Amino acid sequence: MSSTPGVIILDLDGTLADTVPGIAHAANHTLSELGLAPVSVEQIRNALGGGARKLWATILGEKQNVLLDEALASFGPYYAENPDWGTVLYPGVAETLPILAAHTQLAVATQKGRLATQRVLQTLGIAGLFAAIVTVDDMAAPKPDPDCVNQILAQLHLPAAAAVVVGDMPYDVDTARNAGVRCWVVSYGYGPELLLASGGYERMIERFDQLRELIVTADD
Repeated sequence: MSSTPGVIILDLDGTLADTVPGIAHAANHTLSELGLAPVSVEQIRNALGGGARKLWATILGEKQNVLLDEALASFGPYYAENPDWGTVLYPGVAETLPILAAHTQLAVATQKGRLATQRVLQTLGIAGLFAAIVTVDDMAAPKPDPDCVNQILAQLHLPAAAAVVVGDMPYDVDTARNAGVRCWVVSYGYGPELLLASGGYERMIERFDQLRELIVTADD
């Protein structure tokens, strides 16, 4: 790598923060309203990847044909009001983001809705560090469609060659590939086994603070 990227485009869930407790809390609120049994945090963790509709299709199983729309109508507003419930930054994120922001621009591309995304970033104290934030509400199509990356590049007036995507799931890798940008992945998120099976990324890092080593030292 010859120079620091012009933008690092970060996934939110599973990359910057562990948001599963809040998603499980909201999911169980909805399941209670539907008269169904609760699910565990681990069940939610294993079902993540692909947005709310895919999550609820997995949770409901055979009942999705009857209850999917009702579940989404309940879950969406409740989660938008309570997305930060139990949500925490991964180790090293709070310390590393300001250092990265001093050397390059940061952006978020997430399958989470805008209201929930804004609340999570604000609660965690990192909202002001991002030059661009694109949520599922802003996308023409969700990941792995490259629209989210293309929107960020357009907002920041950067070519694809100046960007790197950082995520934790194969669809992050596919999004980067479809946009023609490089991709790094984290091994501590929600899809390490899937990532190892799928490949296609440039680097896998075990800790978020390794981004400091990879990016900042490129200027030395």
